[in-house]
This record gives sequence, structure tokens and C-alpha cells, in this order.
Amino acid sequence: MAKKKHHNNNQGVAYVEVEKDFGMWKNYMQYGLQYDTVNDCPLIPGETRIVEQLSFKKLSADTKELLRTAMVDLVLNYWQKERLIPEGSTVKEFRNVAIKEVYYISGQYAKDSDELKHMLNECIIPTINKELRKEKSTVQIEK
Repeated sequence: MAKKKHHNNNQGVAYVEVEKDFGMWKNYMQYGLQYDTVNDCPLIPGETRIVEQLSFKKLSADTKELLRTAMVDLVLNYWQKERLIPEGSTVKEFRNVAIKEVYYISGQYAKDSDELKHMLNECIIPTINKELRKEKSTVQIEK
């Protein structure tokens, strides 16, 4: 069996002497560790509320339609700026922005579930296809 190594962990430890009324240590030295109760308890009655994340099935039809239109607007703006199909982290960012926009409008906070992800991802390609058809028809009219 191998021998156990004994480590002296306390070698080279230096302590600093702090004056009693020195800056941020003023109250600590006298009263010990203190908690900031205002910042530790952010729920203030009448000012804040607990928001429930609703699953896709519990969302109203109006909220689902608002989510779809918010996602379509985000995709169209991205398409007009970048001329690229959004993918990966961009789509996830668009989903989060759409969920927050709809929450501010309707008051229902959607849970970012697989069903919601599929619904919002399914509207990306048809939106870009519609935009391309519009551009194609305007080009044909100009000729």
C-alpha cells in the first residue's frame, strides 16, 4: 500500500489586521454578517407579481396567434436585413423575444416547450417563401 502524503495546508498564511471602523467592515466587525432584506426579498405586494408559465395547451387561441405574428415579424426583419434564413441561436433568441412581446401584450407568459418551439419554427420557412414570391412578382411586373 502506498504511503499517505501529509500536506501542511497552513504554510504561508498571512492575516491582515483590519481597523474596527474601516469602510465596509465597519458594521461587519460589530454585528457580524448582515443581509440586505430589501434586495433579498424582491416581491413587494402591489408592485410585483408572480407570473405563471403556461404550457402550450393552456394558451388561448389569441395568444397563439400573437406568438405566430410576432415570430413572423422577427423573421421578416431578419430576412430583410441579412437575406439569410435564421437558424440555431438566432431562432432561439427570436422565440424568447416573441414570448416576451406577447406577454407584454396579452399577459400570458408561454412556457418555451417543444410544442411551442415546433409551432414557431414551422412559420419561418413559409414566411420567407411568401416574401420571395412577393419579390418575384414585383420583379415580373417591372419587366
